[in-house]
Amino acid sequence: MLRPILACKDPYEAGRAFQSAGWTIDFSQPPESGDPLVGVSLWDNVLLLGVTEGYVPEGGLPFLGCGVVLYLTVPDHALEAVHASHRAFRPTEIETQAWGVRAFEITIAGYRLMIAGSVSEE
Repeated sequence: MLRPILACKDPYEAGRAFQSAGWTIDFSQPPESGDPLVGVSLWDNVLLLGVTEGYVPEGGLPFLGCGVVLYLTVPDHALEAVHASHRAFRPTEIETQAWGVRAFEITIAGYRLMIAGSVSEE
């Protein structure tokens, strides 16, 4: 299982942004722990939100998430509700992709996400 750690200016603020769109905060380590990290999930998708210190070179903050699109799937029957819960982040319209799935894109905390309906209802 892949669990990307996204470098964020403030992982706690980023966690609240994800939570406002219907994501679950699975855990939040306190800043004084020495390892400030927030885990968020949406259906079976998990992201870890970390700090930029030690991971983003000086001058790199404006380029967080540049060139990366995280592809996530949710059950197809839930796609419209997930789209609606991300309204504050101005999602694109749900469109059928060339490979046949319906999906939309959003940006949260500087990271682009494509959220698609899963082909099978596992």
